[in-house]
Amino acid sequence: MTEENSVVPFDMSEDDAKIAELAQLSMLQYDQCREVAAKDLGIRVSVLDKLVEDKRPKHTEDEVGDPFETVEPWHDPVDGAQLLSEVKTAIRRFCILPEFSDTIIAMWVLHAWTHDAADISPILAFVSPEKRCGKTTALSIVGALVPKPMHAVNISTSVLFRVIEKHQPTLLIDEGDTFLATNDELRGIINGGHNRLSAYVWRSVGDDFDPCRFKVWAPKCIAMIGKLPDTLEDRALVVPLRRKKAGEKVERFRADRVNDFLDLRRKCQRWANDNIDLLCKDDPQVPDELDDRAQDNARAICAIADLAGGDWPETVRAALVGLAEQNEEESQSPGVLLLRDIAEILGSRQDKRLGSGELCNILCNLEESPWGEWRRGSPITTRGIAKLLKPYGIKPRRDRNGSCYWQTDFTDPIKRYLSDHPSKTVTTATSATGPESTTEKPNENNISLQNGSCGSCDSSTEGLENKHNPMSEYASDWEGEL
Repeated sequence: MTEENSVVPFDMSEDDAKIAELAQLSMLQYDQCREVAAKDLGIRVSVLDKLVEDKRPKHTEDEVGDPFETVEPWHDPVDGAQLLSEVKTAIRRFCILPEFSDTIIAMWVLHAWTHDAADISPILAFVSPEKRCGKTTALSIVGALVPKPMHAVNISTSVLFRVIEKHQPTLLIDEGDTFLATNDELRGIINGGHNRLSAYVWRSVGDDFDPCRFKVWAPKCIAMIGKLPDTLEDRALVVPLRRKKAGEKVERFRADRVNDFLDLRRKCQRWANDNIDLLCKDDPQVPDELDDRAQDNARAICAIADLAGGDWPETVRAALVGLAEQNEEESQSPGVLLLRDIAEILGSRQDKRLGSGELCNILCNLEESPWGEWRRGSPITTRGIAKLLKPYGIKPRRDRNGSCYWQTDFTDPIKRYLSDHPSKTVTTATSATGPESTTEKPNENNISLQNGSCGSCDSSTEGLENKHNPMSEYASDWEGEL
């Protein structure tokens, strides 16, 4: 404090003078002495906080240079495993989360602090089917833990890339369902920020419209109702939130208590400073169970877990796989869902030909499938099936019996789009004839197919039940028929 600032007006009491002196301290200095000062003054800490805040100089918006907090690193080296446990505990204080999610969120928070060490920056996405599922709370607690949080609702594209270029904040987008689906330009910038090599946009600036490059490389977290746009979902770690059940209790998060997490932010800053060079050099092993894009998203997370040590390397990899499996069914496109069900159907048949009308009937009768009420409550049509299959290079053929598909039409697409998780199926048909061995039916079908025999065309759903890994069998047993 300067001598000028230390001058006490003649009419100021000793207690008021002490509060005025505290108001001149930085946030870090004040936080370190506030409890002792409150005790000396004989008042509660919360009362002292308010008195000091009232004494702090008020700045106009034009006087504010950097709108984001500068965090002083923690004074001692920080154990990464312990830090992640503390962050995870803080998250669980306020959020009801599905399995694996607290681990992923804690890791992403530390990723935000070490962002410049990564080549791929996965988006953290909170999605829910309805209102009041805790999206804003989850976004707020993340904002209290990450560096330079920038809360944005309906942010314009021009503001977004200029703020990222100037301040490198952590972008927190709430109510994403209100504008992301319709704003292609903004969605493109968020997509581009996923990969460091392509995290730039070009815009004309000034009176002469000079081309200028803006960086859009920053950690991003999105909260929204409904499904993420496909291109964003592919680049995201998706946390599916659900409404709190009766009996489930968490603390209510208060926006005026953000500084309660200052110590955690300082520890994150210290750990990032001490480890960012090592993270830049690391090339971690990622789970083989994940597809290519999911492995890209996992790389920075796994590198942090390996450096943190303890149980985190195994815990994080299990959480990445578990969360991916939770989201798999919901995230599949209609075309992939259709391929899954057709693979299930073909895995139970001996006949290599499948009529278009027959396929439509079987699909609409599958339990727990969307096809029976596909379009405004009406069943999917043969034309609708053909439209969904067309992007995969599958088209109906015509023979003397009419429009049809052949098993060989599906071999290549099923290998390409379903091979990542061959044991997963979307629908389960119920037998109308009684139980059958889980191995007998597939083995009989495989023998028939290998021998080239064809059975009769049966348009019922009988025989679709109790299949053993039908997509895997389809991909392997018919491999030679291309």
